[in-house]
Amino acid sequence: MITSKASQWTTFQTPACQVDFTDSKLQGRMNQLWNTNLSGFTRQGITGNPWTATNSSDQTWYFDPTTTDTSEGGYAQIIWSPVPGRIKYYFPNISNANMWSLADTGYDTTGATFGQIPADPCDSSDTSKIPYGPYGPRGWQDEYCEWSITRNAAGKIVRIDFTCENPEYWNTLWMVSPQRVVELYRETLDKPQIALEDLYLRDPTGNVVIDASTGRPAYDPLNKWNRGTASSATAGGAMHLTSTPNTLQTEIGLGSTATTPRTSGNSNPNTLICCAQYGQIGRNSDPHIGQSVNQTVTPPNPALSPAKATLANPPGLYIQTPNFGRITAPGGVDPRTFWTVKRGQQSLTDPAGNPLPGNFILHAVFAVPPELGFTISDLQVDGVPVQWAAQIAQTFSMQIAAMALPQPKPGPAAQGCAGSPAVSQAQALQLFNTPVFNAMIATPIANPVGQPMNLASNSTMIAPHIEPGARARRLTLVLTGLLNPPQLPTTLSFGPGVSVDAAGAPRAVTYAIPGNTYPSTSYALDVFVSVDPDAAPGLRDVLVGNPGQTPTIATPALLNVVDPVTKDMV
Repeated sequence: MITSKASQWTTFQTPACQVDFTDSKLQGRMNQLWNTNLSGFTRQGITGNPWTATNSSDQTWYFDPTTTDTSEGGYAQIIWSPVPGRIKYYFPNISNANMWSLADTGYDTTGATFGQIPADPCDSSDTSKIPYGPYGPRGWQDEYCEWSITRNAAGKIVRIDFTCENPEYWNTLWMVSPQRVVELYRETLDKPQIALEDLYLRDPTGNVVIDASTGRPAYDPLNKWNRGTASSATAGGAMHLTSTPNTLQTEIGLGSTATTPRTSGNSNPNTLICCAQYGQIGRNSDPHIGQSVNQTVTPPNPALSPAKATLANPPGLYIQTPNFGRITAPGGVDPRTFWTVKRGQQSLTDPAGNPLPGNFILHAVFAVPPELGFTISDLQVDGVPVQWAAQIAQTFSMQIAAMALPQPKPGPAAQGCAGSPAVSQAQALQLFNTPVFNAMIATPIANPVGQPMNLASNSTMIAPHIEPGARARRLTLVLTGLLNPPQLPTTLSFGPGVSVDAAGAPRAVTYAIPGNTYPSTSYALDVFVSVDPDAAPGLRDVLVGNPGQTPTIATPALLNVVDPVTKDMV
């Protein structure tokens, strides 16, 4: 439902309009990089996948809010529960206690982990099973909200950190200033013992990996202070999202894909999600978000006008204020006093002063002040004693703020369901600085179900930086849609002023491409990239083509030609 008129920012704002630098130069650099990254993600979403899928491209009913006149637009709120919905979806007879325990720890009250689930829940004829995912130290928390739990020596919960901050923001922040990142870790988690070196990406032998984009140590998104759901004085915490589907670039992709009307209709969210092939059925978030967006473009009431849709600026996923009336504390203490917003804002207005719907909380802490003499484990939610952080999580909602831009009738024609084309085209998926890729792909990540996973699944789609005049920079391009057996592409282009040469043959690699729930096999191709001194700056698209095929569409925004990062950006 549209709640208020919109007014336009001309650049993408940081989530919740967060300002993390007092130095205006550093904040300006952060704002610039963030706008560049979000512009690239938006182009990727609108382009879709014309290479290896049908009915999944040219999604122009999703729009860029920074380049579109939004004066006739309006805001809408889409909300869902942060408690992983797929647990109850696949295990409907599970008790609440076991569901809460699984949501918190990846194990039920008996110490058993998740069971097997259908490999393809959209195909009832497929009886094969796979381990429940997403994988990772808290991968099952896949509703764009993750949490870590601090318990005392008696096992009682004394603190819960809830975060919905996207990993792309923290990777961008690290590119501007690792020192500011470690300061924010200390301030947000209240752990002054966190060292900068704790956040460095290391290869399997323990050596620090240097990111050629900055010339400094690369960031480890699953460092020991942002890993798992148990937090202590020596490890653990939840600074930003780590479940592989929980990325902002993916949310933009979901929103853009959901703008395509489908012949399946949009009355059933799971039918729609299977037809369009975005996200996972059973989640509280993706099916509901996709259906809401699709019904904006193709209203169920034919008397209503269609509308283009986008994530409202500032794009992000946000925690809402809990329903404190569901929480009971000893002595009638008001539970509102246990809730502290560490990052984000209660409310936002656009440049014209119009209110955006809902709250814009990025990180919140729920903790009982020690002087009260009791803990979170002495509270009740809905009359049930609290044993699990998930019980507190179920008292609040998650949100995206959407924007709808009314359009004249008729709306776009419905397309059939997404599928596989008769002949796939080569597709560039992701680009890395090679040392970063090699370290990530070689770093195994433990998870409750014991499935093979590596750190590359927690990479992001942020384009590597390269300077004009750079010579023979070694990068790794991840591809799909290659001929079988895999052959070198005969077309490989980053556009004018950039030359590229293959440094070897494609090799199979398995990881979850950012935003995907499960790992898949793609091909990694090492390349040497050189940039002319006078090459135009900005994001570069990557055009690849198999032998005998003529590619026409490039993958947007995989490389960023930039001026050298100045030395004070530390």
